[in-house]
Amino acid sequence: MADPYIDPFETKIYGKFAREQMAAVLMGKVPPLDGMVEFAIGKQLVADQAMSDVLDRQPRPAPQLDSGAVLDEARDVVVRFSAYLDSLKGRPVDPKVFFRGEAPSVLARRRLTKLTAAVGHIADELERQSDKVRGADMWLAELREAHEKLGIIERQQRASRVERLELGPEVSTARDAWLGVYNANKSLVRGLLAHLGKPELLPLIFDDLAEIHRASGVSDALPTDQPAAPAAPAAGPAGAPAGQPEASPDA
Repeated sequence: MADPYIDPFETKIYGKFAREQMAAVLMGKVPPLDGMVEFAIGKQLVADQAMSDVLDRQPRPAPQLDSGAVLDEARDVVVRFSAYLDSLKGRPVDPKVFFRGEAPSVLARRRLTKLTAAVGHIADELERQSDKVRGADMWLAELREAHEKLGIIERQQRASRVERLELGPEVSTARDAWLGVYNANKSLVRGLLAHLGKPELLPLIFDDLAEIHRASGVSDALPTDQPAAPAAPAAGPAGAPAGQPEASPDA
């Protein structure tokens, strides 16, 4: 069996390597089976191309923002802005218009969707009240930046959920089909190598076997008690059955 940790993108590496090595290592070793080797190479090529086509259809992920860092920054600016408003002489604007009656420290701990809406509201309200708040432009720029990043995080999370629901099954199905061909080819090659008496060549063709297996019970080695296929019996003397040794002259 194949290493179960082969991920969809690694199939490109292992499939190409197996095709090249089947041609280099096996062709001509057992001439009557060269057609079988060509068949295995052809099936692997079809499987590799099908897997590649599925992967090429997947959207290229955009650079991801660190959601934890973005949330921390947004929560920090909400709390700092609240403290700044409290520091203004004469309280020129009632903080309730920004925080809608909630304690800023509580508002800052809201889940992503509510926090995004809250930061957007604070920024909009500050823009309306900018003539009453000293340093409003600086705070507005920081709040707008935080709101934009929160929106990106929201879209990232939605895209991730959609990808898991809609794209995951296609890639998983293609990988299962690829593994089916890859494992079938291992069985064919294992049989050919048994005829040669050289099972140790298997990892030279299927490179996932050249690494230490990462899952217990994963092995492609021939059973230790399984001998190589016997060589064809030599022809006996005329009149003797094939494979029967010549009688000793002293018999």
